Amino acid sequence: MSGTVDTVASLPVRGRKVEQKQITQWVRRHVHRNGGGVLWIEGPAGAGRSRMLACAGNEAALAGARVLTGAGMARGRMTPLAPLLDALTTEADDFVQRLGKRAREETTAYWLLREIAGRLRELTHGRPVVLLIDDVNDCDDLTLLAIRTLTVQLAEIPLLWVLTSRSHPDVPTVRSLRRDLLARQAARLALPPLAPEAVRQVVVDLLGAQAALTEPYLSYLGGLPGTVRQLCAHLQEITPTGPNTPPEGDVSMPTVLTWLVTRRLDELSEGARELVTTASVLGDTVTVQHLAGVLGRSELTLITPVNEVVAAGLLRAEDDRLVFVHGALREVVSDTLPSPVRLSVRRRSVQIREQAGVSRVSLAAELIGMAESEDAWAGRILRDAAQELAVVAPGTATRYLKRAVELTGGVCRERQRLTAELLPLLWQTGEVAQARDLAREVIQTPPDAATHARACLELARMSSQFRFPQPENHIRQTYRRRDVPVSVKDQLLAITMLTRLLTGEIDETGGTVAGSLMRTRGVHPVGELTYRLIQSMSAAHRHNWTDAVRHSDAVAALVAQLDQGRAAALPEVAVSTSWRASLLHLSGDDRSALNMVDDALEEAERRGRQALLPLWRTARARLLLDSGQLTAAARELAAADEAIASTGLPFTGEPAALYTRARVAFHLGDDAGVEACAAQAGALLKSEEPQRRRAGAWVDLITAAYRDETLTVRQLNAAAAYVRRGFSHAAVIDPGDAVLLVRMALACGQREVALRIVEFIGSRVQHNTRLPLFEAAAAHARGLLDRDRAKLTEAVERYGTARPLLRAQAWEDAGVLLTATDAAEARACLERALESYEACGADRESRRVRSLLRNLGTKSVTGPGAPTTAPGTPDTGWRGLTPAELGVVHLIARGATNRQAAERLFLSPHTVNTHVRHAFEKLGIRSRVQLARLYLQEVDQPVEAF
Repeated sequence: MSGTVDTVASLPVRGRKVEQKQITQWVRRHVHRNGGGVLWIEGPAGAGRSRMLACAGNEAALAGARVLTGAGMARGRMTPLAPLLDALTTEADDFVQRLGKRAREETTAYWLLREIAGRLRELTHGRPVVLLIDDVNDCDDLTLLAIRTLTVQLAEIPLLWVLTSRSHPDVPTVRSLRRDLLARQAARLALPPLAPEAVRQVVVDLLGAQAALTEPYLSYLGGLPGTVRQLCAHLQEITPTGPNTPPEGDVSMPTVLTWLVTRRLDELSEGARELVTTASVLGDTVTVQHLAGVLGRSELTLITPVNEVVAAGLLRAEDDRLVFVHGALREVVSDTLPSPVRLSVRRRSVQIREQAGVSRVSLAAELIGMAESEDAWAGRILRDAAQELAVVAPGTATRYLKRAVELTGGVCRERQRLTAELLPLLWQTGEVAQARDLAREVIQTPPDAATHARACLELARMSSQFRFPQPENHIRQTYRRRDVPVSVKDQLLAITMLTRLLTGEIDETGGTVAGSLMRTRGVHPVGELTYRLIQSMSAAHRHNWTDAVRHSDAVAALVAQLDQGRAAALPEVAVSTSWRASLLHLSGDDRSALNMVDDALEEAERRGRQALLPLWRTARARLLLDSGQLTAAARELAAADEAIASTGLPFTGEPAALYTRARVAFHLGDDAGVEACAAQAGALLKSEEPQRRRAGAWVDLITAAYRDETLTVRQLNAAAAYVRRGFSHAAVIDPGDAVLLVRMALACGQREVALRIVEFIGSRVQHNTRLPLFEAAAAHARGLLDRDRAKLTEAVERYGTARPLLRAQAWEDAGVLLTATDAAEARACLERALESYEACGADRESRRVRSLLRNLGTKSVTGPGAPTTAPGTPDTGWRGLTPAELGVVHLIARGATNRQAAERLFLSPHTVNTHVRHAFEKLGIRSRVQLARLYLQEVDQPVEAF
C-alpha cells in the first residue's frame, strides 16, 4: 500500500494513549522537518504492534508523506526481499519486475540493494517517504541485510523507517539488527501490557452487553489487546444468541481457557514455547538452571526465550526463579502436552536434581507417583527417602517404602529385604495386622538369616504391644544360627522375655530364656535397657520397690544415651518410659510422671506413631485416675479405645486398661460402664494367661463392691493374687487397692483374709521405707481392720494431696467409725470426705457421704459440682487471660476442637484459634496436652462431654 492508510487507525487506540501520542509527535516532527530516521516498535505477541504501526502510517499520510508498507511472514517462509518488494510494488510495477529479474540473475545482493536504494531516493524527491515494515522478526535474512544497509546509506534523505518486532526476538540476525539500529540513535517504543481497566474498556467496546462473558478469563490475557480481541471474537462465535439468551451465555470455561492458552502458545517463538511448556510440567516455580538441564541446553541460550515469555506475561521473574503468573494457567499449558511427554519431563527433572545432590526425601514425593514397575532406580530413591523419614515421619516413610516394595516385581530376595524394613514402619503407623502378616511371610521364605532374624525381632516387638501368637520355632531357630548378629539375638531374647513378663507368663518360662538372656545381655544398648527393665519389673513383682526404682533409673540413663528420635519408636523404650512414670507416681512425684507421659504422647501423635497411642493413653488415664481427675481419665480411656480399634488387634495392656476403666466407672457411678467391665472381666477369668485371669478377678471384685455383693473366699484370694503381683502390664498396682480388698473382705465377713492382706501390706512397708504411699495404705488398712481412729487419721495425713480419692476414703472411713460415738466429729470427717469426692467428680461416693450426713442430722448438703460461680468457668483473670480466652480455654482443655468450641461459644474457628494462641503465649505452653494438664491442675472444674 502506498500513500493511503486505513482511516480506522486515526481513531484513539484504547489503552495506548501515551504510546499513540509519542508516535504522532515523532512522525510529524520528522515529516515536517523533511528528515529521516528509524523508529523501532516492540512488544510481545498480541501487544498491538500492527495497530500502532497503522497509526504511524495514518499520521504520516495526514502530514503529506508517501507511505509504503510491507510485512514479514511468520516462520520466515517467504522469498528474499519480499517485504521491501511488496512496499514498492504499487509505486512502479516495471521497477519491481526489473528488480525481480536481476535478483534471479545476480549471484550477490549488492546490485539488488543498489536498485532499491536508488528507487527510494527517487521517491523522496517530491515529498518525504515513510516506510512501514511489520514483524521484522519474521523477515528473511536478505531483507534484514537491506534494512541494516539502507538505513545507513539513506540516512541523509527524508526517509522514515518504522519497524515492529516481537520483544526479545529469538533470531540472532534480528537481535543484531535491533542492537545496531538502537546504537545508531534509532528511537524505540515498547508496548507494555494494558492496565486492567483498559482491558475491560476494550471488552466493552467489542462485546457491549455481553462483556461479562470475558470476566473469568481476564487474568489469563496478560493485558495484551490482540489477545483480548481474539477472545472476544471467539466468545461471540461460540456463544448462543437469541432474545432469551442470558448475558453470560452457556460457555464451558475449561474449553475456552484451553483455546485461549493454545492461541497464546502459538504466538510464541518455538524456543519460548518449548520453554514455557516444559516449565509447566515442573511446577509453579522453576529455576533457569534446572530448566536448562531438563532442556539439555546452556543457561545462556535461554536468555532470549525467558525474556520473551516474561514479556508475554506468562511467567514472571522472582529472585532466582521463574513463576507462572497464574496456577491454572500452568495447568492448562501442561495439559497441552501428552501424558507420556509430561512423565518423561518430570522423570528427567528428578534425575537432574539427584545428580545435583538434592535430598532423596525431596525427590521421593514427586517420584512416587510416576515410578513404573520394576524401576530399580525409583525404588532405590524411595527406599533411601523412607530411611531418612522413618524417625520424623513414619507415615510418609511407610508410603514410600510400600511403593518401593511394589516396584520390586515378583518374590525375590530384594523384595523380602525391603519388606523386612517395612515391618517396623507399618506397626508404628497402626497397620499392625498387615505388619504381622508380612512378617510371617518373610520368616517363611527369608532371603538370608539376618533378614529372618530381624523379621522375628519385629514380630516379637509387635507382640509386646498387641496380642497374637509368636512364632516360637522361628525364634528358637534364630537363637541357634551362628550367622545371625549377636546384637540382634540380644534384642530378640530381651523383648521375648519382656513380652512374657508383661503377659504374666514369667513363672511358666523357667530358666531357659532367662539363661540365654544372661549369656547375651549387654551386647546391644537396647537389649541392655530391656534387661534392666525386666529386672525392675521383677523386683516389683517381689515387692522390692527400692531395687525396682534403682533399675528403672539405670534404664532412664540408657535411654538418654540412645538416638532419641529412633528410640521413641521402639516398644522396649516406650514400655520402660511408661513403667518409670508409674514408679515416679508411686514415689509421689506426680508432676514428673504426668509430664513424662504427656511428652511421649505428644511425640507419638506428632510423628504418627499410632501403635504406641494405646499405651500412652492408658498410662495417662491411670495417672489421671490416681490424681482424682476422673472425667479426664474417662476421656483418655475413650481415646485409647479408638486407638486400639484402629490397629485391628487386641492390646496387650487390655487388663490394665480394664482395671482403670472399672475404677473410673465405679467412682463416677456409671452403671452401664460397670456392667460392661463386668462382662469383660468374665472373659478374662476364662483366659489361659495368668495375668489376664488375675486382672479379671480384681475387676470382678470392683464390680461386686459397686453392687454391694458378697464374695467368696476363693474370689477374694484370686483378687489378692492380683494385688500381690505388684504390677499390671507397664503400670504399678495401686497400693490403695489392698485397702479396698481389706474393706471387701471385712464386708463379706472374711476377717482372716483381711488379716492376711493387712500383714502383707505391713511386710511391704518394712522392705520399702522410702515410699510414704505404702505407709499410708498400711495405716489405712490397719485402721479398717482394727477400727482404729488414730490409724485412719494417720492415713489421711500420710496420703496428703497425692491421692485425693484415697484421702477422701480415709476421711469417710473415720467418719463412719465415729458415727456411733462422736456425731460432731463424724460430721466433720464426712464433710471433708465429701469435699474431696466432689472435687474429683466421684458421684457415687458423694451420694453415699451425703446420705450419711443427712442421717447425722445435717440439713443442707452441697450437691456434686455446685460451684459458686457459673458452671465450668474458672476464676476471672486466671493467669492473665481475658474472659473470652478463659471461655475458650475451658472447652479446649476438656477435649473440644476449635470447631466445637466455636459452635458452643457462637464464634468463628479463626477467633477461637486466636484465643488459643494468645492463651499459649500467656501460659508459656506449646500444646493442647500441656494446656489441659495445667488447667485441670490449677482450676479443676467439672468436665462437660462433647
